[in-house]
Amino acid sequence: MVSAIKGKTLNKGEWAEFYVMLKLLGEGRLYTADKMLKKKIDSYLDVLKVIRQEYETQVLEYIVDEQGATVTIKPQGSDNVFEVVPMQQFSQNALTLFDNIKHAKGSSVTAPDSVCEFAQFIYVSKPKAPAVKAMKKLFGGKNDIIIEVRDGQTAIVSVMGFSIKSKFAHNATLFNAGSSSQFLFKLSDCDDQTMFEFNAIKEGNGRGWALCRDYLKSHNIGMEFARTQYQTYGNNLLLVRESMAKILAWCVHDRLIVSSKDYGVMETVERMAAANPLGVPSPAIYYEKVLKDFLMAGFTGMTAGSPWDGKEQVNGGYIVVMDDGDVICYHSSDRETFRDYLYRNTYFEYVSADKYSWSRIIKIDGEYFLPLNISVRFYKSTR
Repeated sequence: MVSAIKGKTLNKGEWAEFYVMLKLLGEGRLYTADKMLKKKIDSYLDVLKVIRQEYETQVLEYIVDEQGATVTIKPQGSDNVFEVVPMQQFSQNALTLFDNIKHAKGSSVTAPDSVCEFAQFIYVSKPKAPAVKAMKKLFGGKNDIIIEVRDGQTAIVSVMGFSIKSKFAHNATLFNAGSSSQFLFKLSDCDDQTMFEFNAIKEGNGRGWALCRDYLKSHNIGMEFARTQYQTYGNNLLLVRESMAKILAWCVHDRLIVSSKDYGVMETVERMAAANPLGVPSPAIYYEKVLKDFLMAGFTGMTAGSPWDGKEQVNGGYIVVMDDGDVICYHSSDRETFRDYLYRNTYFEYVSADKYSWSRIIKIDGEYFLPLNISVRFYKSTR
């Protein structure tokens, strides 16, 4: 029987999800990270089992017996055992997979044949972890792996869903831009001729946003935030904070119009605190907290295009695959450390004007508006 994943091409981030499964089952331990993303040797979770819905009608459990150094594979709720596999085999295949995906050229790669054959042996046909349908309401859709763990300090056992990011692939995105994530700015001193000239600006094969920005300044076109272009995004932001849309719009304007040199979320908030656009007391504390709330919402489930109920869809935390193959995490008990990590290690990213449908003036009921759009991405190096 041919392995279902042999020859399968996936991006490095998707292979990282399978790597994490192999690594955790091989080691039986998941260490936590400090605010600088360094491993805390004295803080860890014992991995008791990994839970996957590999088949439509069957949930599989990969149960770690650390004393016997084995992993038992069986259907959930059944005494029927499929395989008992030495933990060492998981470790060996994790190492082989990591070496391959880290050093392979290009963003989309295949796994070594030996790893594909091992995947077949352990009943894995989908390297990208499938959602466990019975746990969908509990965990939502942002989890890449579901693990039963025991806290090494408190001995509390719990089932947690984690999102997985890798440091060896492209910089991960925390909040994705989309056609639904535009902020509308109302323009003053604009007319049809100005709209035509502005919308026709190009530079090479691209939109030429620097030229667009210069045009706005040279023609003294005023801008004031009006609303999100689509109500769903506005409603979602309202659940984070009543003023969230205005605060994010300030950040968008700072990134794309003011074009400050440092686009980090932390540095942007420092400029916003100095400007204090909402006139709040203790602006440095206020704006930092609001942006951390937004980043956490984006990380745990909120998007621009789908209605959000305000609930976090990652109950465990965040697993990072480091450049050297180490796997560490932030989990729910490290919430403030994780929020600080997100705040220090993300930046506002310019995104394609054509792909994400922004940068061209539109006319609504006789008034002129400019849609602006950005995403939030992780830095490659930890700060």
